[in-house]
Amino acid sequence: MTVGAYAAILFFGSYYIGSGFHIPIICKAYTDQREVALTFDDGPVEKNTSIILDILKKNNIQAAFFCIGKRMNINNSLVHRINEEGHIIGNHSYSHHFFFDLFSKNKMLGELRETNKIAQAIIHKNLALFRPPYGVTTPVLAKAIKQGGLTPIGWSLRSMDTTIKDKNRLVNKINNNIKPGDVLLMHDSADVTAECLQEIIDSVSRKGFKFVRLDRLLKIQAYV
Repeated sequence: MTVGAYAAILFFGSYYIGSGFHIPIICKAYTDQREVALTFDDGPVEKNTSIILDILKKNNIQAAFFCIGKRMNINNSLVHRINEEGHIIGNHSYSHHFFFDLFSKNKMLGELRETNKIAQAIIHKNLALFRPPYGVTTPVLAKAIKQGGLTPIGWSLRSMDTTIKDKNRLVNKINNNIKPGDVLLMHDSADVTAECLQEIIDSVSRKGFKFVRLDRLLKIQAYV
């Protein structure tokens, strides 16, 4: 194998979360049942997370929120609300730093533990699930995840709500690509997500899909 080919494989393995190249990552449920899970990253944020929670409550849907530790620290009431309304919370690092994947193992592990410590202080639960910032995995992060005793979670359908700003385009992208067992990645930090979530729920539901909480869809534990 040439150096170039190996570099290409390494790049693919690091940046395609479904590859499981560095560590096995659960990205979907393998089922024929028309069930899917909603997941939200990068919150909680005061405006959008509240709107999203209102919509989920109205539709009796329970979702998973992969929260950034430093945002949990300043939005305690939202973390409480997420938990009290039956959603689950996952670890999404403390800082979500742009260069998180270049951190040392100890620094990564420190972020994972600090986020779990914050969650424990707020909701009195120990988070078991972790989603890597930007979906990037490395051998170093794999070691930190294992040492932290966390289960890595990915996704099978990326909404691209951080780049798509047109509501109709976003709704159509999800509606045209949704499949049984999908784990849908969205962001409660994105305005467009809060603006069109009801339309997404309606369009996906019309196709006969049911929204199931992530841990139940994947048959895993959200807390330890």
